[in-house]
Amino acid sequence: MIKKFADMIYLDNDVERLIILRKRLNKSQYEFAHDIGISTSYLGLIENYKYPFTTELKERIDQYLKQEQEIYEKDLFGHK
Repeated sequence: MIKKFADMIYLDNDVERLIILRKRLNKSQYEFAHDIGISTSYLGLIENYKYPFTTELKERIDQYLKQEQEIYEKDLFGHK
């Protein structure tokens, strides 16, 4: 399971990493944007290099991944 955004495979930039992550999670732009608390249009602008990939966005993604891991572990082991 992916634990942090920075733990992903090496890519040239964070936008490429973001797109790969979203697709690996099998999420649409709408679903992933909703999950990390941003608008679909904002995510689209970032993925198309129209807006910068910010530290705040990285933190939101890391927080989302942490929550997903906790849910996964709770479901898998039936506790926590």
